[in-house]
Amino acid sequence: MRIVVYFVFYYLFLFYYASNLNIGDLEVDYLSHNYPITYIQDIFFYLFGKSNFILRLPSLILSMVSICLYYQISKKYLKQQQDIYFSVVIFSLMPGFIIASLLFNKSIYIIFLVLLFIYSFFYYRFYSYILLFLYTITDYSFISLYIGLIFYSIYKKDSKFLVYSIFLFGINANYFNYEIKGHPVGHLIDVLGVYFAIFSPFVFLYFIYSLLKIKKPTLLWFISSWGLLFSIILSFRQKIKIDDYAPFVIIAVVFMINIFFSDYRIRLKVFRKPYKLLFLFLLSSLILFDCLILVSKKFLDLKIVNQFKYSKEIVIHLKQKNIDKVFCNNQMFCKKLYFYGLKKGKIFYIKWEKKDKKVSISHNHKKLYSFYVSKLNKN
Repeated sequence: MRIVVYFVFYYLFLFYYASNLNIGDLEVDYLSHNYPITYIQDIFFYLFGKSNFILRLPSLILSMVSICLYYQISKKYLKQQQDIYFSVVIFSLMPGFIIASLLFNKSIYIIFLVLLFIYSFFYYRFYSYILLFLYTITDYSFISLYIGLIFYSIYKKDSKFLVYSIFLFGINANYFNYEIKGHPVGHLIDVLGVYFAIFSPFVFLYFIYSLLKIKKPTLLWFISSWGLLFSIILSFRQKIKIDDYAPFVIIAVVFMINIFFSDYRIRLKVFRKPYKLLFLFLLSSLILFDCLILVSKKFLDLKIVNQFKYSKEIVIHLKQKNIDKVFCNNQMFCKKLYFYGLKKGKIFYIKWEKKDKKVSISHNHKKLYSFYVSKLNKN
């Protein structure tokens, strides 16, 4: 019952936050390209109209389904019901999972699809092979999944599955023309920094410790470990998109719970206090990091979330002035204004001054007026 109450409040908060977070650069980029998830989003726009909430409704739905799948998968690795609940809660509190759930992005789709495959592999093996084949033309990021499966097949000495995994790897790499390029430039620190943000710093360190301590590698271990290792190896030569690899890594949170409670329960009660303190420290640092991400104004100014976080308020202000057709000095800024109802036109020119957070409106090269968006947002 407690777990149900937790997730009711958890998703009520996410729904509220998603409704009040203006469209960001990452989301505009996805909407501007013909990605598979863009077509899904178009269906939601057609059925329900455009708004902050509808923009993120598919991600929120997939987030809830992913939680259910993760619960079923955790049963395969954890014996006690309490441990399973902890696994699901910690997974839901991962900053990377929260961000993926809140934003219109492909990460939550990949998380869902890889969890669906793992769930099918455990409970409906035949359908998991079909899913693997379908994933070859879904997204190029699934190459990490096939690499993990290749090494899993080698470990299990399963020659048939090895051949099938190599075959799918070849299709995926060829279909998306996957290539490794660049020269040693040192993006490793950047990649590790993003992983720290996805897990929170101290939890990520414990996550690495958990992966290293696993004695009997499983399917999930190979997928997560090789996703992490592959992204690190590539970072030595090129700048990578972390959302191509992180979804395969974050799903192994269950191993942290497995290792922690294994270490905790083999000790007498008098020697368990350090582990209780460690658990409280890691959980507190995780929640604190979540709060910093969601509340910090500096984070909200980051490109991945909402560089122009006043775009909706600007549109409301302009419509009050009977201005509905504009063009801008910044293409990304203009796309955000169009999302909230403005149209393309050559009458009014909008100039965004990022440094001063100031918007100027001009007509026929003559400035009509300007305003500071930070003050506009407070009204």
